Amino acid sequence: MLKSINRNGILLAVFAIICTGAIAIINLITKPMIAEQQQKALLKIVDKIIPKDSYDNDLFASCFRVRNDHLLGKNQQQRVFLAKKQGENVALVIEASTFNGYSGEIKLAIAILNNGTIAGVRVLKQKETPGLGDKILASKTNWILAFAGKSYQQTHSNNWNVKKDGGDFDAFTGATITPRAVTFAIRDALIYFKKHKTFLFNHPATCEVN
Repeated sequence: MLKSINRNGILLAVFAIICTGAIAIINLITKPMIAEQQQKALLKIVDKIIPKDSYDNDLFASCFRVRNDHLLGKNQQQRVFLAKKQGENVALVIEASTFNGYSGEIKLAIAILNNGTIAGVRVLKQKETPGLGDKILASKTNWILAFAGKSYQQTHSNNWNVKKDGGDFDAFTGATITPRAVTFAIRDALIYFKKHKTFLFNHPATCEVN
């Protein structure tokens, strides 16, 4: 009886080791493939907010991470990608997060030109209510496109709000919280850019894109 229990225990331990090893091997094999797919997905988004012919460097090779709990999302490290042409600064794409929507994190990719003007914005991640809050997606409505060409000035800070609150940006019928949260997140990213522009455009690439 005791020998049988010991034998079964050994078999289970061996099985667990084999399974753990197999999972580790699968993760090792698939990690580069997953990273490549994620890069391709992000590149598709970047191509929509920064014209391809406006830069000639490898965006992914320019990646680094920054953190600012107040302006870019609490407890979040955000990636920044620099766009240059013939060595000159053209724009950057910076991630930003807000947790002020209905359903958790909304992560954005915000392309900002060297002069502080927004080239474009897209949503990278969201769990907002289908048919209401998810209208922030470019695949659902053109709402997010309204930020292109905008810039931030402290003297006009009240403009960076939804029209319901006296600002310039539309809200959705029955869903004001989500567009308000996104509008504020974009504004804060512009403030961060303005404060740290020199630092950002001179930062070395230090992150692996994953």
